[in-house]
Amino acid sequence: MNKGIVACLAIAAIVASGCSSMTRKDCAIVGGILGGTIGGIGGAAAVNNLDATPNDWERGAGAGGGAVAGILLGALVGHKVCEDPAPEPVAAPPPPPPPSGTEIVEIRGTHFAFDSAKLTSEGMAILDDAVSVMNQHPSITVRCEGHTDSIGSDAYNMQLGQRRAESACDHLADQGVSPSRLSTKSYGESLPAASNDTESGRAENRRVEIIVD
Repeated sequence: MNKGIVACLAIAAIVASGCSSMTRKDCAIVGGILGGTIGGIGGAAAVNNLDATPNDWERGAGAGGGAVAGILLGALVGHKVCEDPAPEPVAAPPPPPPPSGTEIVEIRGTHFAFDSAKLTSEGMAILDDAVSVMNQHPSITVRCEGHTDSIGSDAYNMQLGQRRAESACDHLADQGVSPSRLSTKSYGESLPAASNDTESGRAENRRVEIIVD
């Protein structure tokens, strides 16, 4: 096999073995050093093969020429063998916090029974979505707004709405949200989401909305 090919393969094998931690520039430099060393030795050996009694100048010229050729060849091989490491992926910026007035979640319908402030397990699961948002954006505070249907007096429904709001905020606090980030407000029956003339409509009106302050 041609000595130049052997030298190329040797340089490529040595450089490739360390490529995982080197850039193309680094590999070219290492390849050039290795190529110069191999080329210098090969050049001196070639002079000896051609002339049985070479003098020091001839040996030096052979070694120098071989070294120059080896540096160029080694740098080229090193550059070809190695690849620059892939850039680190840039993490996407977190989404901005929801603006004031945004409704994060709403618990309505059968999640509150008639004349009750007790949450169902399904209602608690919905509130856990609000916990996730608040954990993601620790700067926001929220208001738990309680609503009722129209059965009963205005005063009673205002109190019931407050109890429902407090029940929702209590669950958020139980899940680790600081109470200082929570407030409550009752609207009683004053802001219906559906008609109070049907049972399904009244169920829709028994609700708590979690609103960003």
